[in-house]
Amino acid sequence: MLNEKPTKALVVRLATQNDIDTITYLDSFSTSPIRDLHRDMQKYFGSVDPSTHERTLIFLGEINGAVVAKAELMLPTTPLSPPVGYIKRVVVHPHFRGQGVAKQLMQHVIQAAQNEYHLQAIDLHVWEDNTAAIRLYEDLGFQLRHRELYYRLNL
Repeated sequence: MLNEKPTKALVVRLATQNDIDTITYLDSFSTSPIRDLHRDMQKYFGSVDPSTHERTLIFLGEINGAVVAKAELMLPTTPLSPPVGYIKRVVVHPHFRGQGVAKQLMQHVIQAAQNEYHLQAIDLHVWEDNTAAIRLYEDLGFQLRHRELYYRLNL
């Protein structure tokens, strides 16, 4: 099962407000150390002040009508030269990992970023211990730009 392709093609669509529970459920499977950060899902589908919030698109991947993966693409709200997007919160349900789902979803997001949203680059961050994601991103052509150190002072 680990390296098998899904039995049905992955169907990718944009999330709607009706998908909030599904998105929250998928986010619970994230391996990101800070996945429990609170976020208001309503802001993605409600009225958001474009001067202070990025436009975020949530792409959902479905197999046999069930949502099994998601990826978020943040679009710039101010003119950037070149226009650069940001991918975050790429999550695949554990039962569908290792089957090429993330790669298919990411390919769709990359094509949309280039063809529909006219981005010239996409950035993302990945935890250095997430070797599967690093392999995926490198296979898709992402190149390491720099490493960051993350500090926190608990008060």
